[in-house]
Amino acid sequence: MGKLDGKVAVVTGAARGIGRADALLFAEEGAAVFVTDIDEAPLLEVINGIRAMGGIADGCAGDVTNIDDCQTVMDRAAKEFGALDVLVNNAGLTRDALIHKMTDAQWDLCVDISLKGTFNCIRAASKYMLKEGHNGRIINVASVAGLMGNIGQVNYSAAKSGLIGLTKTVAREWGRFGITCNVIAYGFVDTRLTREKEDQQEEVYGEAVGIPKKVRDLVLLQVKPMTPEDAAKPVLFLASDDAAFITGQVLNVSAGIYM
Repeated sequence: MGKLDGKVAVVTGAARGIGRADALLFAEEGAAVFVTDIDEAPLLEVINGIRAMGGIADGCAGDVTNIDDCQTVMDRAAKEFGALDVLVNNAGLTRDALIHKMTDAQWDLCVDISLKGTFNCIRAASKYMLKEGHNGRIINVASVAGLMGNIGQVNYSAAKSGLIGLTKTVAREWGRFGITCNVIAYGFVDTRLTREKEDQQEEVYGEAVGIPKKVRDLVLLQVKPMTPEDAAKPVLFLASDDAAFITGQVLNVSAGIYM
């Protein structure tokens, strides 16, 4: 018996990193998984990987800042798998700059994807979740930057802090349907967004991803980095019946970066 047997889960930002690990773990635990991301090729690899291990998966490319794309994802998941039980709002990115050097475009893109994108997905899922006794699960992905702030990340910190208020409001409004909504504040997870910027050639929305080596080295003096697979385990907990009465909470999963 898997922890998510018979459940239908939607995971955003699922082509790589934490989202990919969430999707694979959910499938191992018995869920039918519908995945979405802006990058179609690696997204298809995730779908095919789940199917190859005997799991149930489908998905489509989409942009969480586009409400029509979000509605398409929720509609397709519900139509193909018959329900929508778990929503993991994982899509996000960084656009780092000091406050006085940050552009409008850097601010807008980061906030739109992390904060507005999460709102868009929750709103799009409402037609399937707002049913008496639905007992759905919503897990939003944030960062300790939203709890403590972080130099060079005023946009990211503001967006992730905003997710906390969004989460608590959803928990209050939708609790009567048995729906829980929680947010995970991660510390250092080893993904393309936290690898050495100097060693990466990959770009997202026209800018290189990663962090400067000297900044990364300072963080690694303090903590052991998590793998995406490590990061997926608390998501599974919050998605399962084990967390049925936990809602409106910020789960700090940061290995001590923030206490």
